Amino acid sequence: MSEASDLEKLQALYEEWARGDFSRLDLWDESVVMDTFGMGEPMRASGRDDVAATLAGWLSAWELPLRIEADQFIESGDRILALVRWKGRGKESGVAMEASGAHLWTFRNGLVVRFDVYRDRDEARAVLEAPG
Repeated sequence: MSEASDLEKLQALYEEWARGDFSRLDLWDESVVMDTFGMGEPMRASGRDDVAATLAGWLSAWELPLRIEADQFIESGDRILALVRWKGRGKESGVAMEASGAHLWTFRNGLVVRFDVYRDRDEARAVLEAPG
């Protein structure tokens, strides 16, 4: 049986995230870097453990299940842009939130080496389309 493509791996991951399951870490390279853009207080993390801890900290602010669903995937070389929607309720505030944004994934050897989170889908598309 052939190994799943990077896109297939992401599709499976988003199916888990849509169910509120954020436990999977096997797609992250040991040296993965994560940045956020336009999401309020910027977050940056380096390395699998730091990324996992940063995401867990962000998730802890939400009542579970927080849902993150991908509407569309756009592939460009070793990068995949996922246009996403998230829906949840703040733990402390109780305020319901529904928003759209984008995740830009960069793969190397079947693992994620970069994960960028954008509030603005157009900004994320511009980054994807910009010459490397």
